[in-house]
Amino acid sequence: MQSANHQMKTAKFTKLERRVGHIASRRARRQLMQVPWDRFHKAYEKYIRWQAFALWVRAVVESEGCAPSWLKGILRKRCPGFAEEAARSNKPELLGLQMLSWVHNQVFGFAKEEGWLDALMFYGFRDARSQGNWEYWEHSEWKRRQPTSVPTFVQWRRSALNWKLRGNVSCAVVTKAVEKYIDFEAFVYWLRPFFQTAKVQLPVHITLELGQECPGLLEFVKTHISAAHRDQSRSWRRMFNWGKDHVLSQEKKEGWLRCVLRQAEIHPRHVRLAKFSALCSKSRLENTALPCPSLRQWRSAAENYVRASRK
Repeated sequence: MQSANHQMKTAKFTKLERRVGHIASRRARRQLMQVPWDRFHKAYEKYIRWQAFALWVRAVVESEGCAPSWLKGILRKRCPGFAEEAARSNKPELLGLQMLSWVHNQVFGFAKEEGWLDALMFYGFRDARSQGNWEYWEHSEWKRRQPTSVPTFVQWRRSALNWKLRGNVSCAVVTKAVEKYIDFEAFVYWLRPFFQTAKVQLPVHITLELGQECPGLLEFVKTHISAAHRDQSRSWRRMFNWGKDHVLSQEKKEGWLRCVLRQAEIHPRHVRLAKFSALCSKSRLENTALPCPSLRQWRSAAENYVRASRK
């Protein structure tokens, strides 16, 4: 059976596979908007750690040929109920997969019950750290050649975080760059409603705050974006290009900009910001008298926004 990370890296997909992928993506986006960001984010970070733990368990079993007694002790402590279930299994090689199923039902049962487990799995699996976990699991020598001592989970996870996703760049470094760029994207999405009219005119308090928080972007808006540009939506998108050149200048210079942008595009926080920005822009078109929130107010509203679930 082809490994999951090989499936992720496959460049060509059939029409059916692409269609299934689009359906899964739409479902994940819809579920993502049904839960506040803080609640989702905490579960998201936890899910990535649990996924790493399941892969470590799987690697240990593959290396040892079975679940050694010390591993069973860890499972009894960390996964109450699962150790007994695993002991009854006559296929130890499936222990890692069985654990993920247990994690989905037991650790994240609340997300399943509330209807956003699919989103948690969809985005969690695509995170740079998860990719590092899968690739390290696949390529680590010790799981194919029994070592003198098996690494602890902490040691294994540290090595996975240092796995190179692009050249000499680890998944941990990519993750930090993605977070940095998404922080910048928040500025651009916050400003989006002001680029819907023939003339761009930022309110005084917006100009002052942007000058304090991101003076380079404000200077770009003043210098390179005409107040009477015919296509303001295109002008708005030019701010993203400024971010690539300035916020990610080092990443661009070292040749791993595209890696960061791909990861940012599928990050759940990016998806939420983009969706909330579109909603704000639509609302402002319908009512130009709406107050202009500060960046802090806008971020808070974006994080707390919840879309009513469809029954």
